[in-house]
Amino acid sequence: MKRLAASLLVALPLVTACAATSGPEYRKSVAWNRCASSPGPDARASCIKTQIALMEAADRSEAQSVKASQEAAEDRQAKLEAHGVPADKAKQTTDSGLKLPK
Repeated sequence: MKRLAASLLVALPLVTACAATSGPEYRKSVAWNRCASSPGPDARASCIKTQIALMEAADRSEAQSVKASQEAAEDRQAKLEAHGVPADKAKQTTDSGLKLPK
């Protein structure tokens, strides 16, 4: 029983870290891991700042791509409905139906 409790105490921070995959703390920890071998504190700080900026830019780019895809689906649906296709058959989706396991 003591071993189980000790194992849970050790595993709890790891599970918590794995659960949080977004936000400023996650980005900072990922950037720190990527820049851990930088030669000095100034270079490390610069590397971390750059890595965080790159992750934020990637997130913005992905959000813009999703938005553009949804707008294109709405446009296709509107065109189909304008040509007389019933709304339930004209419905366009950008969702593949695939979900990440929780």
